Amino acid sequence: MCHKEILRGKHPLVGSPLFLTPRFILNLIFASRASKVVNQGYQKFRTRAFQVVRGEGNLIVLPNSLVEELATLPSTVASPHGALEHDLLGSYTGLDVILESRLHHSIVQRRLTPRLGLITPRLEKELIPLFEELLPPSKGEWIEFQPYQVFCQLAARLTAHAIVGPAFCNDPVWLDIAINYTENLFKTIVVLRLLPSWTHSVVSRLLPSYWKCQGYIRSSKVLLGPKIRELLGRSEDGSLAPDSNEDEFNVLTWLAFLAKGSERKPDNIAHTEVLLSLASIHTTLLRMLNVLYDLTAHPELLEELRVEIYQVASSPEGWNKPYDRLYKLDSVLRESQRMSPPSTIGIKRLFKTPYTFQNGLHIPKGTYVCMPVYAIENDPEHTPNPDLYDGLRSYRAYMQSQSTPGNSNNSKEFQFSYANDPNVLNFGYGKYACPGRFFASLIIKMVLAKLLVEYDFQFLPGTGRPANLEVHEFLFSWPWNKMLLRRREGSTFSF
Repeated sequence: MCHKEILRGKHPLVGSPLFLTPRFILNLIFASRASKVVNQGYQKFRTRAFQVVRGEGNLIVLPNSLVEELATLPSTVASPHGALEHDLLGSYTGLDVILESRLHHSIVQRRLTPRLGLITPRLEKELIPLFEELLPPSKGEWIEFQPYQVFCQLAARLTAHAIVGPAFCNDPVWLDIAINYTENLFKTIVVLRLLPSWTHSVVSRLLPSYWKCQGYIRSSKVLLGPKIRELLGRSEDGSLAPDSNEDEFNVLTWLAFLAKGSERKPDNIAHTEVLLSLASIHTTLLRMLNVLYDLTAHPELLEELRVEIYQVASSPEGWNKPYDRLYKLDSVLRESQRMSPPSTIGIKRLFKTPYTFQNGLHIPKGTYVCMPVYAIENDPEHTPNPDLYDGLRSYRAYMQSQSTPGNSNNSKEFQFSYANDPNVLNFGYGKYACPGRFFASLIIKMVLAKLLVEYDFQFLPGTGRPANLEVHEFLFSWPWNKMLLRRREGSTFSF
């Protein structure tokens, strides 16, 4: 679509400094200040759709009033996977495989999530040696460490238990694939999306990150292939029963057990495993890191969280299904994600057929739409004083709700993983919300509970909270930042 066609469109264009600013420049403006561009449109056109230029296409940004209707549209009409593949340049990064099957989505939602309570003890047990291996022994003294690197390893090792199972969760080849595929995928995306799409086929081949992504996918097929073929064979002869064996509660086994037709190709299953590791590691890593930064910048919250953790551990129920009872930690997680989300836009859909919303807004086939989730959640009408980090914001709202008759059982509405609030949309909304959010929440809370009890943290002298790095709609953290860590004397957690 040329610039003149954009201006003649039904939706106002946001982010153009001049009437005939070239598309290439508009794309660079979006790449460098996407959150500001989208927030400008949100503030100006709060109740109607507007558009911004991104790459060779346009984003149609919908008003929050349409979130309910958008979230209920079937994927045959508005595809979340199609939008994701579009965002992450699937044909150049290997993400195009997600368009071929939704089996992995169903497995995470219907097999993994209901069994999180059963795999939690195994994960807690794994965390003990991981802390000893990855965190430097400080002996009461302040020691420098790189939190991004530590959390990256923790996220990869813990999520691997559920993604590939015990056979590979500590395999150095798998961990190298899981961690470095993610890093190189985003390097490839960031560069290619700065350039016109007609250059991608050539420029991608000039990027080392592109070839590394291809290599990691090939390596995953070599590594996982024998195990996948074994599982497929057991599935065919009836000896595979993953739902009755806790050692086989992992996505790799369920994929082999449930896959049909072309889904049963070992290479497809291995490829899918890599993409699942991308999603799980990226989410958990960034959230743990930003929470640590926020708590170190607001040390008054640390002691409140430690008291809550001790209270839950010493309650009559003990440390039994404790993570849904850490209300203050949930509040801190929600506040951290509000201010440092992984993406400033969300509920992304690529329309596969024309559709007209109930308010008369018509969306043609092939249109990419999204919600301005960062702008919505930081709207003063939804979040008072949004520029202020208030870690206990949601906790106070939860406590206030408990004093209202009939609201005593509404604690789920204030949990980090809750995805039915039209003003809190980072995990999506409704039935198409991120299926892995419960697993991610479990891992994040587990790591933070042990970390906060056993260690103190400080920024390096003369420094403060590291700023987020914004590129396109994504928010990243610099991976080589250092902090100070000190083991707390006499503080050992229950696992």
